[in-house]
Amino acid sequence: MPEVEVERQLVVFSLHGEHYGLPITSVREIIRYIAPSATAVASGVVKGLINLRGQTLPVVDLSSRLGGQLETSRSTRILVVEVSGGSLGLIVDGVDGILHVPVDRIAPLPPAADTSLGNEIAAVGGRLIVVIDPERALGGVLARKPARARKPAASRAAVRGADPQPRRRGGQDSP
Repeated sequence: MPEVEVERQLVVFSLHGEHYGLPITSVREIIRYIAPSATAVASGVVKGLINLRGQTLPVVDLSSRLGGQLETSRSTRILVVEVSGGSLGLIVDGVDGILHVPVDRIAPLPPAADTSLGNEIAAVGGRLIVVIDPERALGGVLARKPARARKPAASRAAVRGADPQPRRRGGQDSP
């Protein structure tokens, strides 16, 4: 008989005054904020890269997607999140902790709501917590862009009008 889910464990965090939760199974660790470097590779929500014990992680900031701007403080953290494409860092204003939420306190978002982060909301105490679906919200960040096809060397040489045959050293081409 399958086990019935009675509660979910969420890592609850705040971002721009709102509360969000990620399934605990998708959060590998929580670290202090480290300013991303290699910002030349930044694009969209990716603000740069960090080196975490030898692993290079893209760092994501959802602030602009939520209508705000990144503001860091002493409580700013990075959640290291696992998605199907690998790991990434998610910048958050602060971590409230791990919350055990009874499943009867979790409901689908209303039809008019934006479901790009997830499609559920938890009502716990006096607060509403948007339950983030890591794959839906962050999975596309690690999607590989197709590499540009390179022309073979002989083909490039022909396009430039160069002789594709190698020349021998010594200045003379002899048979």
